Amino acid sequence: MVSKPRVTFLMVLAVFIATFGGNSTPPPVSANLIPVLSVTPKLAVPNQIVMLSGSGFTPAVVVNGELLSPTHQITGVGPSVISIGGEPVSAPDVTYPVNFDTMGNWVALITVPLTLGTVAGNQLVITAVDDLGVTQTTRLDFKTPIIRVDPETSSRNSDLILSGLGFPSSNTATAPNVKVSITYSGVVLGEITPNYFGELDAVFTVPAVANTPSTNIVQARIVGYNRVAITTHAVPGANIVASPTTGRAGSVVTITASDFPTISPVSSIRVGNTTVSTSPAPITNQDGSFVSSFNMPLLSAGVHTITATAGGISAVVPFTLTDGEAVLDQVLPTPIPASSSTPPVNAFANLAKDDNLIRVWTFDNTDKSWAFYDPRPAFSKANSIRTMEPGRVYWIRLNETQTTALNGKFRVLFVGWNLIPW
Repeated sequence: MVSKPRVTFLMVLAVFIATFGGNSTPPPVSANLIPVLSVTPKLAVPNQIVMLSGSGFTPAVVVNGELLSPTHQITGVGPSVISIGGEPVSAPDVTYPVNFDTMGNWVALITVPLTLGTVAGNQLVITAVDDLGVTQTTRLDFKTPIIRVDPETSSRNSDLILSGLGFPSSNTATAPNVKVSITYSGVVLGEITPNYFGELDAVFTVPAVANTPSTNIVQARIVGYNRVAITTHAVPGANIVASPTTGRAGSVVTITASDFPTISPVSSIRVGNTTVSTSPAPITNQDGSFVSSFNMPLLSAGVHTITATAGGISAVVPFTLTDGEAVLDQVLPTPIPASSSTPPVNAFANLAKDDNLIRVWTFDNTDKSWAFYDPRPAFSKANSIRTMEPGRVYWIRLNETQTTALNGKFRVLFVGWNLIPW
């Protein structure tokens, strides 16, 4: 008599053999009921290499330690691919096939493609499909590009350190280097390339044409993509410092001014309502700075204000006039002239405003060569006038008549060509 458990076992065995055949191997079953897919890091930038890890995908058939079927793969053919945001990833961003171990586990390095979708920064779905159609997804988030400037407030023509994070990686193995265009209140400062980690690091110069005071937008734009990062930088208002800050009538007082309009005559220097301007009047340099000295007028003892005005902008500093006899025969120091050895972008900053300046030419008689300066950004690398040289003659072409200061002198320039000795 056969026991009931044995009969039941024999019936199940018979069904199994009838279904798969005596020499057949049961189909592979995932070691996990649900495959797992993960990405490292979970926060990335376009063109960065990330690591995909899969487990519980289709395993090989192993019986008693013997491999009875090949290990499986993500083949890269047909539906068996890795995709990001619904777009299949192909070489060189991934290497197919992606081979599994016997348990259906695998690891693959992929480069996040540089596309409109990845640069846009929206969360994207990564999908992996193996050769038997086992599928799983995970999600990849993207860093938001940000920039900052240091210092946050500084004068024109000062150094401006720009740093940034979250830009596309410079990974030339899979895509050309990305360019990021930097502008300051609409003025193009240049193009820079992020490093492998998507970081920016560069030093620029605060444009001489920035207004004082002003808060200006600094923008970093990924060239070829509608993706920008923005911060602000402030240019301080006009300022003067008196030296000394106290003294008797007749003593020499020197004021050092900064952040006034560039290349502008100093129209007035006053102590209270008494004019103490010197002749000829100083002219601010390309930084908006100037230095001027005067003898303190005979006024009542107490606190008085020194006011300097240039280019329609004024600044004030206090001065304490002390009791005592007036100081006599105080000689003023020699005025500091405006620098003539300046780059043309600074020397012609006033003319370049509103696109009035068209072009500047000069001729070097020693080597019979011409050199030019064009203020348009497209000519920044082609310009051959590097600095303005005293004594040289320049042909300056304008769209409209303009009166301005050039190299410390007032000039009236007319429409068309003007021949100006520097």
